[in-house]
Amino acid sequence: MNMSKIQCIIIEDEKPAQEILQSFLGRVEWIELKEIFDDGLTAMDYLSKNDVDLIFLDIQIPTITGIEFLKVMKDLPQVIITTAYSQYAIEAFELDVRDYLIKPFSFSRFLKAVNRVAMRPDARQVYQMSPAESSKGSFAFFNVNKNMVKVMFNEVLYVESMREYVYIHTLKEKVITKIGIGEMEKILNHGFLRIHRSFLVNKDKITSYNAEEIFVEKISLPIGPNYKKLVEAAFESTGRING
Repeated sequence: MNMSKIQCIIIEDEKPAQEILQSFLGRVEWIELKEIFDDGLTAMDYLSKNDVDLIFLDIQIPTITGIEFLKVMKDLPQVIITTAYSQYAIEAFELDVRDYLIKPFSFSRFLKAVNRVAMRPDARQVYQMSPAESSKGSFAFFNVNKNMVKVMFNEVLYVESMREYVYIHTLKEKVITKIGIGEMEKILNHGFLRIHRSFLVNKDKITSYNAEEIFVEKISLPIGPNYKKLVEAAFESTGRING
């Protein structure tokens, strides 16, 4: 099964910055640039009619700022901020952006950001979920080349959403299945906690946390602003997860 490329757009009004992003994207063969926009409103109109997976968004753009864009738009794909201004970083991360690149940034820093957002899927690991074969208990079955493969919930570290797919990160592998994270949340048992619009985490695998992120060993997962109260309620004062 072949996976399509990650579809992205650029919202950036400065020509040199557009050209740098185009050049960098040209070196990443699993991301496809669809459009470049000089202003936020034109981009908003495009997004109302087209699906994309990733947005590179400048802060200082005509008609509407990048921060205003994030606040106004609902159900956005994943966003990487590209800006010369560092002072908006906290507010941007509170609005669930995946990374914040300060201009000028190197290709290696750019590559780290896009890898964090959307690792290129391994076609051999694209598993199709069969809802009828799911379990309400400790596991679920996934269709792998017409074979039903069991995924044990206690082996799942966390689940990451990528539009119509979710990446199920387990102790052994990364399983990719075409299903929404909301539906995945229903399939998993109460041992999982929604911490972000893009992340579910296995409570038993959490090793540490702070006000902004949760750690599964060395993996940092962001806490979305709309989920902070839910996450806080899940932790006791001792730092243990309420079951």
